[in-house]
Amino acid sequence: MRTDPPTGDEFQLLLDRITRNVLLHADTPLPAPAAVPRHRFRLGAVVVAALVVLGLGTAGGALALSLGVLGSGGSDEAPVAPPAVTSSPTPSASPTPTAPAPIPAAPTLVLGSAAFSPPDWGAGVTANVSGFAPDTEYSLSIDSRYRGESREPDGYFSVFSSPTTVMTDEDGAATVTWTPDVFPENFTGSGESGYLLSSQVRVDGSDGPQPEASGSGFTDPIALSQPLTIEFLPIEAVTATAPACIEPDQLVAGQPGLPVVFTGLLPGETLFVASVQTGGPVSYSFQGSGVADSEGNATIIVSGSSAEYPVSPSADIAPGVWQLSWSASFRQTPTDEHPVGTIPLTVGGC
Repeated sequence: MRTDPPTGDEFQLLLDRITRNVLLHADTPLPAPAAVPRHRFRLGAVVVAALVVLGLGTAGGALALSLGVLGSGGSDEAPVAPPAVTSSPTPSASPTPTAPAPIPAAPTLVLGSAAFSPPDWGAGVTANVSGFAPDTEYSLSIDSRYRGESREPDGYFSVFSSPTTVMTDEDGAATVTWTPDVFPENFTGSGESGYLLSSQVRVDGSDGPQPEASGSGFTDPIALSQPLTIEFLPIEAVTATAPACIEPDQLVAGQPGLPVVFTGLLPGETLFVASVQTGGPVSYSFQGSGVADSEGNATIIVSGSSAEYPVSPSADIAPGVWQLSWSASFRQTPTDEHPVGTIPLTVGGC
């Protein structure tokens, strides 16, 4: 079998025969074109298709492949590139979210459950603080508040104990037990203060309670405890005696005055004695104060202010009468069951 490719006239005859065969099969319907971009082929591309259809032999197949290669450069459009192979990203484990830093709790001050009776603090005052700045020094003091001496309707003034210091730990907490240097009084020496409103532990900076710039009081504490449980002493435990009658001129300041004797007090307890007029024409008043000695005894001298402001005799204030009322700093607040101590008194006509 001849395997050499045709050359010269033989090659031209072969091309003519292929062309005629292609034209003879032109009426044969072809499959519908696929929905892809079509390319316009020149003669070389047609020849390749014809050779495939006619099933040429080995030599013809080789020639068709050669022509196909030669004719492939005649396309008017760039060849369509195969779609790029894309790979799905490998899922990776999501990072564990970092927990936000805990928000410090509001500064809190909690006291132990002990109750106190004057003037002994017993085992001391225990305070537990939390929610404060870590590793920081603070001061704690007893803040006793009394009504009065303020222009505001609900105003008060404070009496403080000396502060004690406490250092918080790395969590901003601490526990301290200490014995304050003073015990809250239930009644102060202020003429308008009245009885104790409340007494509690307060927390301030290391310098203790600071006065307000306006001078009207002290700045608010960082934290304030619930009121201390204080059980003041009964009034009935104290005995008070005084002369039943005194002349008005003896009540003038600088004169002997009216002595009132007390027993059954605590050492150092403060006493207040004042006149009470139950009715009638208004008169000038008289009063006195003092402190019990180491045995709980005291003698309080009661007098008026001056001769210019004389005390009216009992007869001049009728039907009202004079009485002496007293209170001591560690005694209970007067109630119906425990009334203020009173002593009947006649002024003039002794």
